[in-house]
Parts: sequence; C-alpha cells; structure tokens
Amino acid sequence: MNVRQATFEWMARRGVRHLFGNPGSTELPFLVGLPDEVRYVLALQESIALAMADGYAQASGKPALINLHVAPGLGNAMGVLFTALKNRAPLIVTCGQQDTRHIFHEPLLSGDLVGMARPVTKWAYEVQHAEDVPNVLEQAYHIALTPPRGPVFVSIPMNFWDAPAGGVPRREVHAPGAPQGLERLVHALSQAQRPALVLGAGVGGAGAVREAVALAERIGCAVYHAPLNSRMAFPTNHPLYEGMLLPAVPRILQTLSQHDFVLVVGAPMFLLYPYFPGALLPPGVRAGLITDDLMEASRMPGEMAFVGDIRSALAYLAEQVPQREYTMPSRAVEEARRRSEATRARAKMGAFFVLHTLARHLPPNAVIVDEAVSSSLCLREFVRLGIDNDYYTSASGGLGWAMPASVGLKMAQPERPVVCVIGDGSAMYSIQALWSAREENAPVLFLVLNNRAYNILKSFTMAFYPGTEKGVQGLDVPHLDLVALAQGMGIHAERLTTPEAVEEAIPRALQLNQPVLLDVTIDPTVPSLF
Repeated sequence: MNVRQATFEWMARRGVRHLFGNPGSTELPFLVGLPDEVRYVLALQESIALAMADGYAQASGKPALINLHVAPGLGNAMGVLFTALKNRAPLIVTCGQQDTRHIFHEPLLSGDLVGMARPVTKWAYEVQHAEDVPNVLEQAYHIALTPPRGPVFVSIPMNFWDAPAGGVPRREVHAPGAPQGLERLVHALSQAQRPALVLGAGVGGAGAVREAVALAERIGCAVYHAPLNSRMAFPTNHPLYEGMLLPAVPRILQTLSQHDFVLVVGAPMFLLYPYFPGALLPPGVRAGLITDDLMEASRMPGEMAFVGDIRSALAYLAEQVPQREYTMPSRAVEEARRRSEATRARAKMGAFFVLHTLARHLPPNAVIVDEAVSSSLCLREFVRLGIDNDYYTSASGGLGWAMPASVGLKMAQPERPVVCVIGDGSAMYSIQALWSAREENAPVLFLVLNNRAYNILKSFTMAFYPGTEKGVQGLDVPHLDLVALAQGMGIHAERLTTPEAVEEAIPRALQLNQPVLLDVTIDPTVPSLF
C-alpha cells in the first residue's frame, strides 16, 4: 500500500465523501485514482472551495477536507481561512508542496506554506516523511474537531504519494465534558433578581439551542444574542428574546444596566467594533461566562468563567436552577410595528419591506446565510427565526464567504431550504460560487439587496466623519449586471424593481428546485449605524 492508497483508506474510515478544491499540478499525484465514493467538489477559485467546505463542516458538524494548490492557492484562500478560524469550522486544509528533491532551489510555486498558514489556523504542519501522511491527517482530524474547533493545515510534498505507507491509523479522542463548579452559577442565577442570558455562536455550534431555551424558560429571563453573533443561539421569535447586543460599549452598558447578573454563553465578553472607551460591564452588574475556549475565559471581565462542553453545561443549569414563577411577555406590539414599518417601506422598495416579504414566506426549517452587511441589522430584526431555523454569517467580518458557504450548507443539509441574503458589493467577492451551485445542483436562493454602493461604509462615514460623506471616494458600485453574470454561469436570475415583483418572485423562487438569484433594487438611503 502506498501513501495515496493509505490516505484513501483513511478517508473511507473517517467518512470523508467530499473533497473541496481547485486542482493544480502539485495536487495531481494525490487526485490520481480518487475513489468513486469521493466527490471532488470543484470551485473556480480556492477561496470559493474553502468557504464551501466551511459551510459544509459547520452544517454537518464533521471535518471537511480541502485541497489547495501550493503558495499561490493558499494565498488566494487566506482571507476565507481567517474567517473559518473565527467561525470555528472544523476543516482539514491540505496543500501540495513542491517536490522535496529540489525544494532547496526554490522551484516554481514553492513557498513557506506552514509560515503562511500558521496565523490563520489552529495548527499547521508540513509532513517530513512520506509514511507519516496518514498519521498526520488523523492528528489533523482530531485537532480540527476538538473544541474550540477550527481549521488545521497540512502541507504534503508532491513526491510523497507513491512512497510506501506505514499503515492506516484510527484513534478515539474524547473531548472534555461539562465544566466543573457550575454550582456557583446555579446559586448566582437563583439569587439574581433580574438575570439575563447573552448567547453566542458557540451555543449554535454545540447544537445547544434547545438547552438554552430550556434554561431561559426555567427562570423567565431576558435573552440577548451576543454582539455580531455568527450563529443562531436562541429562537428570535421567542417571547423572551430581546434582540442582539450592539457591539459598542455605550449600547451594551445601556442594555445590561437593567440586570443584576449576566451569564454569557458561547461568546466572548464582548465582541466590539468600533472602539469606545469604558468598562464592558455596568457598575454593580455581576457576570459569568461558559465557553469551550480557554482564551475567551482567560480575558473575560466578569468574575467567573467555566470552560468545557457548552451543551452539557446548559442542560445541567436547566435542570438545577429552580423554576421561577413569571408571565411570558407578549411580542404582539413589536410584530405590529414590524408590519407597519414594512408597509411604509413598500413604495420605496426599502430593505424592511423586502425582508418582511421573505419572512412571510420562509419555511419553518429554512436556513438564512447573511452577508447583507448594511442591511444585516434589518435582517435580524425583520426575519424572526424559530427553533427549527438556523442562521449563519461570517464571524470575521470579512466578505466573500456567504455565497459559497450557502452551497456547502445545502450539500450538508439537502432537506432544508437555504437562503443567502447578500449585498451587491458582497456578491462580487465570490460570484463564482454561482457556478458551483449549478454544478452541485444546490438549490439555494441568492437574494441580493442591491443598493449600488458600499452603504455600510457610508454609514460609518456619516456616524464618525459627519460632513464628509460626499467627499469619500470608492463607496459607489454602479453598472453591475448581476443577472447577466448569474445567467452566464447557468443560474436562473431575475431583476426585481417593483414591490409587486418582489411579492410574486420570492415565494415562487423558494419553491424552485434549482439555484436562483433575485437581484432586488432597494432604496439606497444610507441607514444610521447606531
């Protein structure tokens, strides 16, 4: 058995059925004879391949395997690899290195691959001996999957694949269990008069949304999403849900000052942007943290942090915290306000109207992938999601992730409708993903909110540099024909410019069993940042 055959056997044992990539010459020795049971998921650029794998890994909960092409290919994927690290997506990123027999002479395409990858991965390694390839991949598998999850990188010289293999490993590695000392949190939550939960992406990543709901309903407390949370951690249509904390110190202090104990779960305390001076907690407010990340725990400003399995911790608290008597709040007034705002925005094709239309027709098990940026807060407000829905966005703040990630999500969960809500500027970072959606037969609805500009930057300019709005260059994006681009890659696409067209096209597109792009011309008015 050579290294190639041993690697294929390792892939079979670990259930790897997809290999994402864009092939190059140094990868061909690995791809020769790829088993029929493994589908090579072709992307037209490396960043697209990596983002598809990210979406697939997050939705499936299993490590995804990606194959990049030496230094230039790794360079193309670096931005999305940084996003995967922030997303905590369990990825095994392999990269072909040049032949070791002439690497000293720095041949074409060679480079310090580990040095490039190390800052944006959990672990980066270049295989030194051919027979170690399967062992290194097995180690990479466990490192990627152990909390906090994340991408790992393995550089494999192209001349190793035909060498004799040393065997096909398979090891059991058991992740840490529930945090120790949770009795302190039981006491703190029991004694608090006005407790609150702040839930982050780690809750959704751990599959612990139902446990979070059980705890919240046990004590009847207010629930917030952590600032800029990248996964749904609590149903946003639940009566106890109070919205997402804004990532600015003054707004966080304003919101949390009404509580006496705040428990943050699955998120840092707190993710901020932009900078404002001041403490992160109001005076007199106690706080605790549950996380699977020791680094998050070690820098939190609260008084107690607990590191371990998030789902087990929430389940324990939901059982141990005494049941409180309370009246479940009504959200009827808020829902009436949303309907009213959407109705007022209809004539001008405001984002409120478009997203409220989507919400009215969204299936109960649908997944929302968000890269609308300037309309993201509007999306979170107007598209309220239930416990069987899901929500994803880029945890890094970088663009170019959502469209290919939507394809990967759909591949991992083909039974669920997937809607990618994206801005026109964001779409151009990864427009090639439409081709992959067509080739993989992934029926994603790509809903483009087209304001012909980088409106989020106009919002920043308006908030922090008032009076200079008209003098800043590079913030308008005219003359894009997204419909023509989509059609050129085999995707059904429509341009929507009237309210009637939006109301007719969105429910119809959700029923089509094929990828669709709807380019919706929306009101270009610059939204207020805060």
